[in-house]
Amino acid sequence: MIKYDKEQNLMVELLEVQRPLPIDIIQEYDHKKVMKDVKKIIETLTDNYFYQVAYQEFLKYEIDDNLKMVILEDPEFQKRPFSNTLIKDDTTFKYFTRTDYRNSIELCELLIKRIKDSYNNLDEIERFIIYNFELANTQEYKDESFCAYNGIHKDKYYLSKKSAYIKMAIQLGLTIEEDMDKSMREIMLKYIDKNMIKTFSC
Repeated sequence: MIKYDKEQNLMVELLEVQRPLPIDIIQEYDHKKVMKDVKKIIETLTDNYFYQVAYQEFLKYEIDDNLKMVILEDPEFQKRPFSNTLIKDDTTFKYFTRTDYRNSIELCELLIKRIKDSYNNLDEIERFIIYNFELANTQEYKDESFCAYNGIHKDKYYLSKKSAYIKMAIQLGLTIEEDMDKSMREIMLKYIDKNMIKTFSC
């Protein structure tokens, strides 16, 4: 539940954890690498904003009182063939460089839209964690103070933090290589199991 006290401070301890990723799924990913990848892609928003000066109004965002990311939609965006092609695609942003973004306002706008949708799809506590560490102008909490100040058990907090970053990464296509590796491994194991020659000792 999103609620503010009399001083209009967010009551973090009341934020809901509704759909965290199960522990077995979290353990499939290198959460430190995932956090690094998410941080890098969000930092790209800042570079895009300052580089694409003529389109800054469509490349900025704010976090509202419901911890939702809000952006201004470009009315011309949907009319561009390049944009429509990318929207239909499961674009993996990890493969684009800063030069790619600097050469394409469509790609910049697509990125901020996808980050907004991915962020808004998180649980309340997950959105606040991403906001605190990646989106806020000033970081309010560090890991230790987050738990201590808000009375949240550290195990529950770290589970929510890992869940938040991994959910963001999956939705943004940042884990595609890991997911492909796992799929190929499963296919190979099935093939080996089906075709292996079983031997027995006498």
